[in-house]
Amino acid sequence: MKFVKRVLFTLLLLSPLGVSAIELLDPASLADRLGRAEIILIDAESPQDYQRAHIPGAVNLHFLELEDEDENLKTGLPIFAQLAASKFGAIGVNEHSEVVIYDRGDGRAASAVWYILRFLGHQQVSILDGGFRQWLAQGRLVTQQPPEAETAIYKPEPNPNFALLTTDLHQPNRLLVDARSIAEYSGKEDGGARRAGHIPGAISFPWDRLADGETTFRDEAAMRQALQQAGITPDREIVTYCNGGLGRSTFLFAALQKLGYPNVTVYPGSWVEWASDPSRPIER
Repeated sequence: MKFVKRVLFTLLLLSPLGVSAIELLDPASLADRLGRAEIILIDAESPQDYQRAHIPGAVNLHFLELEDEDENLKTGLPIFAQLAASKFGAIGVNEHSEVVIYDRGDGRAASAVWYILRFLGHQQVSILDGGFRQWLAQGRLVTQQPPEAETAIYKPEPNPNFALLTTDLHQPNRLLVDARSIAEYSGKEDGGARRAGHIPGAISFPWDRLADGETTFRDEAAMRQALQQAGITPDREIVTYCNGGLGRSTFLFAALQKLGYPNVTVYPGSWVEWASDPSRPIER
């Protein structure tokens, strides 16, 4: 009976994408495990931020290095799997590595790297709750010294269910959620895209409505209330998007996975791809 209960619990945590709920690791737990050979710690912020200061032992992979507009357009996938595998292999990650990801603390960059690893079929991956901000707040050690460079061979098992082409975007009962700022949604700012506005039918739900000042996410009750008020309910098929498909959209994806929403997808091409074709309608 206990085995059956464990199986049922695991199934409840899995979405149709085969992605289990996001795992968060608190700074104290990470500090206890630092230096162990089996842990690979990834700083997902820019090289400049990493060089300024980072957690001892962390390697750097800026989340924007995982953008792949060509693959988004051709296949609807987040990134060409072998390209992603080469980037993780270059920092010593293989498909069996236990990975912990952190960013400055708002969760955008960390969620993007987490999302790509999940796409590749990676199982042992978690996010440092509160990121570098919380690590510093607790007075823990930082460094400017990078670890000795190591490489690995990463053998991906990409999940084809992560694919979403622009031509397949609008479907019955599907709710498009724009994770960008209200200024971008309303067309007052273009965010660097070819045009300003939003995808017709999409609702605005800025990603930071689920973010917290200390931990990565707000508490679950507050998140559920905010989502319910916006009409983002578990019975809907939900597609999140932002500007480039990594960061704000993946943060919402991770938050909804954490809450057990059963059917959530990221639109990899996001606003940049939609707005690139002048024949596609936009709303403001």
